Amino acid sequence: MRFSESPYIRYVKNKYPPPDPDYVYELNVLRAMMRQEDRQEDVGWGGLTWTWERYQRLKGKHPEAVMAFEAELRWEKERERLRQQNLERYGCPSPYIQEVEGWPESEARNQYLKDLRRLRDVMVHSKVGYIGYARGAILGRLKSRYPEAHEVFRKELEDL
Repeated sequence: MRFSESPYIRYVKNKYPPPDPDYVYELNVLRAMMRQEDRQEDVGWGGLTWTWERYQRLKGKHPEAVMAFEAELRWEKERERLRQQNLERYGCPSPYIQEVEGWPESEARNQYLKDLRRLRDVMVHSKVGYIGYARGAILGRLKSRYPEAHEVFRKELEDL
């Protein structure tokens, strides 16, 4: 999961007149602390700047931000749950790949099988909307190298 700017913090930063930089810094720290607490619960607190007391003080000082950050965490968890559902839905075994697995063992077969699995994986991620520049480049390269496999996988994924 990538760590992007909070919509709430972006809203605060775009207010006029601009907010105090220390206020925005406190919001960023609070958001990071809430994310840490969500991931690790109460494990991992300590150090010079990230103390439990500071966390509680910031939560008390910025209750509106706490509500916004809790909502962000809920949205992210829901997006991740839907992402996992989609990946499971399209992650069923491919008959085309299973056929290739039955071929006699060879280095060429192993490389072909590896490329087929990667092509199908990238196509699944593309289908559910999780493809970036790097995966797009991989998809383009493998699609041009194995057009028949790409067409078979495209039809398999359409049928699901």
